[in-house]
Amino acid sequence: MKTKIIYYLCLTSIVLFLLIPGCTEENSVTNPPPPGQNDLVVGTLISTPNAVTVNLNDTVLFRFTVNPGVRFTDSVSRLIKTDVNNTETEIGLLEDNGNLQNGDEIANDNIYSGRFIINESSAGEIKYKAKGIISSTSNGYSSVVTITVLTELSSNDIKTVFTTQTNAQNQLITYLAGNPNNIDNASTQLASWLQTQAGVQSVERAGNTGILINYSSGISGGILYSLANSSGAISTLGGAGISDTIRRNNKAIHPSKQTVGTNDYYSDNTFSQNDNVLLDPNTIGNRNVLIYEPFLAFYPPFNVGQKVKARLEQSLCKDYIVTSYTNQEANVAVLSDITKYGMVVFTTHGLLGKSLFTGEIADTNLAIYKNKYKALIKTDKMSIWKNMVISTVGTVVTTADVYVVNNKFISDITGTFPNSVIVNNSCESSMNPDLANAFLGKGAKTYFGYSKVVHVGFVQTISDSIAKRLGVESKTSGNTFFNATDPESPFAVFEKKVGSDDLNFSPSLINKDFEEGKIEGWTRSGDGRVISRLGVVNPTQGSFMGIISTGLGYTTSSGSISQCFTVQNNQSSVKLKWNFLSEEFLEYINTQFQDYFRIKIIKQDGSEVILLSKTIDQIAAQFGATQQNAGQLIPVSPDIVFDQGGVYMTGWQEITFDISAYRGQVVTIIFSAGDVGDSIYDTAILLDDIIIQ
Repeated sequence: MKTKIIYYLCLTSIVLFLLIPGCTEENSVTNPPPPGQNDLVVGTLISTPNAVTVNLNDTVLFRFTVNPGVRFTDSVSRLIKTDVNNTETEIGLLEDNGNLQNGDEIANDNIYSGRFIINESSAGEIKYKAKGIISSTSNGYSSVVTITVLTELSSNDIKTVFTTQTNAQNQLITYLAGNPNNIDNASTQLASWLQTQAGVQSVERAGNTGILINYSSGISGGILYSLANSSGAISTLGGAGISDTIRRNNKAIHPSKQTVGTNDYYSDNTFSQNDNVLLDPNTIGNRNVLIYEPFLAFYPPFNVGQKVKARLEQSLCKDYIVTSYTNQEANVAVLSDITKYGMVVFTTHGLLGKSLFTGEIADTNLAIYKNKYKALIKTDKMSIWKNMVISTVGTVVTTADVYVVNNKFISDITGTFPNSVIVNNSCESSMNPDLANAFLGKGAKTYFGYSKVVHVGFVQTISDSIAKRLGVESKTSGNTFFNATDPESPFAVFEKKVGSDDLNFSPSLINKDFEEGKIEGWTRSGDGRVISRLGVVNPTQGSFMGIISTGLGYTTSSGSISQCFTVQNNQSSVKLKWNFLSEEFLEYINTQFQDYFRIKIIKQDGSEVILLSKTIDQIAAQFGATQQNAGQLIPVSPDIVFDQGGVYMTGWQEITFDISAYRGQVVTIIFSAGDVGDSIYDTAILLDDIIIQ
């Protein structure tokens, strides 16, 4: 008799873990103490990270984003530490010099950066702000950031966690007494037993999939467990070394087939200017899509991300950029940078709506654990789950310890989501609101999840439907949601726990002149951002302009920004302003090194039309420049510097394209910077005042 194999994302075995705080990237922001009579709050300060350890040298990066139009007389800012009496102590300079070692990416863009070693002798909180001199009678201050000083994790704390959880594994096997049908009673007994253990403050249990343990030290931990069916080759409880004779004789879920479950530093100020319409709170901010599948090697027949990508490719809008991270590539660093995505699809393990599993293998001998994860353990943002099955190939089962993040980690990541949609395909992802609230608190607008343990095949169907309704058929999030229940036990319900019912992808071009002050509205690849100035160059109107480059600052890949929109029957042209700046002028004119600026349209059938393509040589010819003579090109260094050489620019140019042939059609417009021949000498293109008329 054939055994029906059902793929889950939930539980592999007994799983033990130690929660470790996460990679905090952004502080809570509060107003500074009342400044002097002529002083002003002129920008936002953030720090990375926002927690340090007592008596250790921790390096912290500070960035002060200054509001448009504000200039400091001495071109620097000062980092100030304030005590409980609001007494100021100057720590050092924040500079806008493009020095990467100092943490500054682009010179003279009104963002001041600095790295500082912080060593505090006692636990608690310390506050910092930045100050710049505006005039002889006034200073400009930043918002205040608070950095938490933590006590170091003790070896006894760690020992208590691992000892308790190892013993819990053995206790569960004892309570089962060889009868997997006794799992409910065994779970109840285990929860009661854990409450009696030294160092355990409380436990949380929902159903028979796992138990979370809260320790009196502030650390969290727990165990996960599941049972195999009669054909299962993997041991029922725990990994290798646990007896595989404990099996269900009735239909159950094979543990190997289960599922458990470059940052923007721009001003948050927004300005309305010209015909630009600010981002609607019901418009998803971009079409960058993240696929996060850390255990794909564990359930290979069900590639959820591949299904979502294939569905989005059917859209008339060709602006979806899908980025996939699977298995060990789906790590903590990816989760630290997820606020840049308009849609996020997680297919991973989870528990109680509080935890998300990564594929990053935890090694406590590595520097990142000792210097970062371990130091933040008491903020309870991350964890280590032990003995997780990460792949199955035939009868070969591979297990490893992996990192897990929880809702507190999500609440502290850098930046805010651009009205994003979160699809959390993990077990129990909507069982309680912790994760949902964390995502919504960071700017996401719709959160989809599941009430119980859920099958991978079911979440693949649901994810495909979400992509079809939201991304292809342009429905709202409310119309995307539908009542559905997993047809297999335990019959998880698909839920839209909280969020907007009116959220959708915009059918028209938005943030055309970048006066959002952020890149919202534009789908970005590589280096694309919004700035308020670049040296002496200001926006053509308003307070902000877009910039794409061949890789400025920490970004090494060439950039593009794009949007799709429907050309209305009364629209016939696209008009915009651009300014081309490059280090390849003048010495690399008439060489193989040919950075370029390109504008193209992708039609709804996928075919491309090049509207503009300008290389170094073509621009040089247009402006009468040679290796010996700048012609009409404008030298702007040392006020504007990128990396290797002097920079020349074209100055603002205006161009108009006829798009009347595309009336009634969905088109995608892409602005891109390209690098030909090398990745050393940089080129940047400024964009502004894009008008559809």
